Amino acid sequence: MSAADAGKVAHTAPHALLLPYPAQGHVIPFMELADRLLDRGFAVTFVNTEFNHRRVVVAAGGAAAGGRLRLVGVADGMGDGEDRDNLVRLNACMQEAMPPRLEALLVADDERLGRVTCVVVDAGMSWALDAVKRRGLPAAALWPASAAVLAVLLGAKTLIRDGVIDDDGAPVKLENNTFRLAESMPPMDAVFLAWNYMGNRDAERMVFHYLTTTAWTAVAKADVVLCNTFEELEPDIFGPYSPAATTILPIGPLRTWRRQTSQAPAGHFWRADDEACLSFLDAQQPHGSVVYVAFGSLTVMSPVQLQELALALLASARPFLWVFRPGLAAELPAAFTDLLPRHGRGKVVEWAPQEKVLAHPAIGCFLTHCGWNSTLEGVRHGVPLLCWPYFTDQFTNQAYICDIWRVGLRMAPNDSDSTVTKERIMERLESLMGDSGVKERVKGLKDLAERNMGTKGQSLKNLNTFVEFMRK
Repeated sequence: MSAADAGKVAHTAPHALLLPYPAQGHVIPFMELADRLLDRGFAVTFVNTEFNHRRVVVAAGGAAAGGRLRLVGVADGMGDGEDRDNLVRLNACMQEAMPPRLEALLVADDERLGRVTCVVVDAGMSWALDAVKRRGLPAAALWPASAAVLAVLLGAKTLIRDGVIDDDGAPVKLENNTFRLAESMPPMDAVFLAWNYMGNRDAERMVFHYLTTTAWTAVAKADVVLCNTFEELEPDIFGPYSPAATTILPIGPLRTWRRQTSQAPAGHFWRADDEACLSFLDAQQPHGSVVYVAFGSLTVMSPVQLQELALALLASARPFLWVFRPGLAAELPAAFTDLLPRHGRGKVVEWAPQEKVLAHPAIGCFLTHCGWNSTLEGVRHGVPLLCWPYFTDQFTNQAYICDIWRVGLRMAPNDSDSTVTKERIMERLESLMGDSGVKERVKGLKDLAERNMGTKGQSLKNLNTFVEFMRK
């Protein structure tokens, strides 16, 4: 086929523009959705902020385009040296700087992929839907966290009316630290008011208003609101008495490997050391013996806490694979780096191919910050979870893991801000690794996850329905 003919074929394909919120836990599921669309014949323009676009391209080995995929960077309105972990400022800058640039992408007729014919935005970026609707394009919003947190955000006006929370989201009237989304629904723990777990009331107030506003806009302006979850994982939210059941379409768990086409990169901000991780796990590690430690892209630890964790891993005598992300702390404790070679059973990497690691039979448990992606990845590979949340909905996910699904244990109480000792860490690890009930229950969730994305699974049916709608 000639280049001209290939261009004609590409132009007849539906062309989706995808816009994730600029955080690692959002970019990864969006990239997986991109791969699912590529599998089904779509062309995809994947839009990151310029800052994250550069990181994704470097982590993927330098490729910014190929086949029916185009990676694009758009300015977020912040200066080069500004702190993009300041989410309040980032949100304000993006809303001002990005819409004109998105409008230009929507009207452009790309010589390889043609015009954009449909759009998927992050529910946290729903202000971008105005430009999409002006062009009359099919539009979806993807919420990449739990359906429960989205349902609570959508129900915030009712919770304010009923006096459960005040106008700024702070809890006012809870019964036994619980509330109800609807009278006929079971009570929900206060951790499902996820914005209240940031440790700074001013930030919590601003995040509450941003999240509720963008969630309501997503429902009002998108043709469909997608969520990376499945019905059996959150049955109360998709049950007959839930006000959100008919609003949220579950299409998860989205996978980030075992792809048919593998046209899209994984969307990592750091380059994963696949060979080092997998060769370590392959090196005669006993089945179910390795402790996998990874705290996502935002968690920060104090030097004292880091030392307790490092020494606990060495003292446990269990093999471990630790993702020590740049930014987690200044540096590994000297006591740890001096002893690691003598330990002989530990491996430290900067970033890991997490799904491949969790799928490895040597993995015995996952010490995690409880981000939704990590939670889902642990569940769908049947790995018990040891929970150490950092902020916001990570505490919500911990409640799911430990109290509702009962597939993991807490490292520390929610209200504890003291250092977790080496001895406590070791005790929690041993308790989890020896809990046969947890292992049995997480295997049950793994089976449900597999069934949902199997040929007759409800999540796959929902995904296919969404794809056909976007193909119009």
